[in-house]
Amino acid sequence: MSVDTNTYGTVAAIERLIGDVVASRTFSGSTFPSTTQVEAELDAVAAEINAHLDAHGYTAKISSSSWPFAYNAAAAANNYGAAARLLAVIPSMAYDTEEDRATSRQGMYEGRFRAFLKKIAERQIRAGMRRTHFDNLIAGARLNDDGDTNVPLFTRDTSDYPGSRSLVE
Repeated sequence: MSVDTNTYGTVAAIERLIGDVVASRTFSGSTFPSTTQVEAELDAVAAEINAHLDAHGYTAKISSSSWPFAYNAAAAANNYGAAARLLAVIPSMAYDTEEDRATSRQGMYEGRFRAFLKKIAERQIRAGMRRTHFDNLIAGARLNDDGDTNVPLFTRDTSDYPGSRSLVE
């Protein structure tokens, strides 16, 4: 198995972050978590990032060639999120569950992941947008849904301005 095409993170980055939980610092089919579990977690976290991007009007997946800085931030968030989730499933003999969540490595990684999701929600990343703030703004149309001409609510002639009078009454 390998990571999905919509995934930003890599197994190598997860090994860099939490490789110390296995003896060889590299994940394989016989380690816990295994390479397959790491890849599945990367895919799950990337799906969450892409769903968040989509819900807030961004084009998901962020293009690495068009938006390299946003892509790298998404890759880091993907790695941090997956590392935090993987640390949560490691047995207590390899991971101290009595640590304070706010200061633990798992809490730090989860916080960095959540901070990226917050930046997406507040539109603080520069990436491709599927829609803009004004997409739902409708200024008017000449024809309605039935094809009939709309009667305008307000009209004004070129010679009509405040304080003017019409000679035809």
